[in-house]
Amino acid sequence: MPSVIGVVGPIGAGKDTVADYISSNYGYAIVSFRDIVREETEKAGLEPTRENLQKIGGGYREKYGKDYWARKVLEKAKKLEKAVIKEMRTFEDVKVQKGYFKDKMTVILVDTDGETRFERLKKRARLSDPQTFEEFRKQEDKEKELRFTDSFAMADITIENNGALDDLYKKIGTVMKKINNRAKAQG
Repeated sequence: MPSVIGVVGPIGAGKDTVADYISSNYGYAIVSFRDIVREETEKAGLEPTRENLQKIGGGYREKYGKDYWARKVLEKAKKLEKAVIKEMRTFEDVKVQKGYFKDKMTVILVDTDGETRFERLKKRARLSDPQTFEEFRKQEDKEKELRFTDSFAMADITIENNGALDDLYKKIGTVMKKINNRAKAQG
């Protein structure tokens, strides 16, 4: 019986950390929207910058349908017994997965206050990350404009991630107990 977890949240909230922890501690394979979009961006001969990823991501959604990337991800995820799906951004990204997996899927919203997220982004120092708080806010506004926050409303569980890493791991453990108990009850 498949078990699928979706991870959503704003930039710098800790989505990758949550997905990586679930993968390494609970045996879930990671399926990444970003990796699929990156592959298509590189096939188009473009460097996989945030801007180019958004350009290809949005362009393909316009050309092939709002659920284009979600369908690509679903093809990978449905072949797995246990999958954690990262980078679901739009309503369609979640709707397609939930429509297929139904009650076998749990969507986790990782949420963190803006100042903490900005400080985390500065520490991780990716080239595409904003360098000032003003750039950070502009990036957030752009993501809202692109409707990249619509997926948050479809979350089943919220993990507040404003504390230390050990606190986050404990919260993930609690969530995973709930998911595993529900899976056992479903048979």
